[in-house]
Amino acid sequence: LRVVNADGARSRPSATTIAVQRGAATGGPLDVRVVGRRIYLDAVRPARVDLLARRPLNVTVGLVRVTDGALVMEWPLGHLPVGAARDVTWDGRIGGAPQPAGRYEFRVYSRTDGGQAAQAGTPVATGAFDLVDHKFPIRGPHGFGEFAASFGGGRGHEGQDVFADCGTPLVAARGGVVKHNAFQSRAGNYIVIDGEATQTDYAYMHMRDRSPLTKGTRVRTGQVIGHVGDTGRADGCHLHFEMWSGPGWYTGGTAIDPLPFLKAWDAYS
Repeated sequence: LRVVNADGARSRPSATTIAVQRGAATGGPLDVRVVGRRIYLDAVRPARVDLLARRPLNVTVGLVRVTDGALVMEWPLGHLPVGAARDVTWDGRIGGAPQPAGRYEFRVYSRTDGGQAAQAGTPVATGAFDLVDHKFPIRGPHGFGEFAASFGGGRGHEGQDVFADCGTPLVAARGGVVKHNAFQSRAGNYIVIDGEATQTDYAYMHMRDRSPLTKGTRVRTGQVIGHVGDTGRADGCHLHFEMWSGPGWYTGGTAIDPLPFLKAWDAYS
C-alpha cells in the first residue's frame, strides 16, 4: 500500500501486506481519477488520468484546454471490458513544444463507432488539472529581501535575495541544462541553469555546498539542486536568485527583476 497526496507524490510502501476489498460501484460507467491537480512543465511527473471500467465501453480520451475549448490531444483506447484499468499521461508538450500554462481537462468519451473525441458529444467523465511553468525555488519558510537586498538595491544588485534557514532545500524553478557550477568569492557556491524553452538563464547563489549537478546535466522543474547557505559574500543565510534574458548570464543577456516572478510562483507552489 502507498499513500498518494493531492499532487500525486507517493509514500514508501507499507511494511506489511494489507488486504483491500473492492468498494461498491459508483453507478457510473467509468471511474476517473486525475493524479495531481497541479502539473509543472518540464517536471519528472506528467499529468495522468486513471480509468476503471464499470461496464464495457469503447473509450477515447481527449485533452481540452479550458480557456479556449481547444482539443489539444486525444488517445483512442478502444474497447475496455468490465474491470479494465487504463491510464493516460501527458507531459505538457505537443510535438516537443511546451504548451501554455493554464487549466486543462481530460474528457473521456464512450463511442460505439470508434469516432474521435472532437465528434463524440458529451463526455461520460472528466478530470481537470492546472499546468504551471515554474516552481518556487525555496522549499521551506522564507522572506523576500528589501532595499539593498532587492533588484538594483542602489548598488547594481542583479538579483533578488530570499532569506531562509541554511539547509533549506533549493529546487530548479524551471528545468533545463546546467551551464555553470562553480565557487566565486562573492557568489559563493552557485549554479546557473539554461531554462528549457524559455530563453532565460536562472542563477542560484550562496548555496551551502557545491551542487552535485555538473555542467551539461539535464535538470527537471522542481528537482533538488542544492540547499540555502551563506557562502561567499553573504550577510546571513539566503538565496541570491537571478534571471537573465537570452543569450544568457554574462554572455550578452540582460538581468531581469525576478521579484514579480518569484511572488507569482510562491502563490501556487
